[in-house]
Order: sequence, then structure tokens, then C-alpha cells
Amino acid sequence: MNWFNQLKKKRTVALKNFDEETYRLVKTFASLEGRTVSSVFEEAVKEWLIRRRNYEEVLLWNKLEKAYEENMNALIKNKLIKGKEKGYVLVCNGEIIGIYNRYEELIEEAKKKCRAPGLVVRIPYEEESIDLGLPW
Repeated sequence: MNWFNQLKKKRTVALKNFDEETYRLVKTFASLEGRTVSSVFEEAVKEWLIRRRNYEEVLLWNKLEKAYEENMNALIKNKLIKGKEKGYVLVCNGEIIGIYNRYEELIEEAKKKCRAPGLVVRIPYEEESIDLGLPW
């Protein structure tokens, strides 16, 4: 396993009502290959996901949703925007990039600094529900 995979977030998952004989076979083959059972399940689930009809679209929506959550958390935690009367805030990569008076300035900065989907918020900020338009 390389260092990048070690940095990935992991989650504990319990499988209820899983066939015992199938589990024993998976465990045996994993052992013979010097692998963990979880790596076998992860491989199988990834293969299953790739075969879904709209995999690329769902993958993109998941990335957008994750970026949105990170950016909103950074925005809500930041105190800079509270006292500002007018303008725009650029948030990307999970941090506030800056506060701009002109939207055009913000766009130029976003092109330079945003590696992932960003968030643009007009100040004064009013908390409201934002619909991402997820297809499901």
C-alpha cells in the first residue's frame, strides 16, 4: 500500500446477514493472496460502482457536494465576512481566498487559486437553503 492510500479517510462498515460460507471463501482467498478481507470487498464494490449506468455523473455530484460542504464550513467559521457591508467572498479548497468588491476580480482570482469547485457568496451573507440540484 502506498502512502497516498494510507492518508485516505477510512470508515468501519458492518455487514449484517452476510452468508457465512461466502465470507469464509473470501477470507481464504484474501489470505492466500496476502490481502485483507476489506481490500477484497473494496475492490468488488468499486467494480460494481463502475458498471453503474451513470457512474461518472454520480461521481461528479459527490465531488461537488463534498467541496460545497468544505467551503460552507470554512465560510461559516470565518469572522471576516461579519463586518463587511458589500462585496463577494471566494471560498475554495476549504478556505476563504478573499473578499472582493468586484465580481470580475473574484473570477480572476478563482482561475488562479481554485483547484476544486469553489463557492461565491454575496455579502452581506444571509444564511439560506441552497439547492445543489442533485439529480436524485
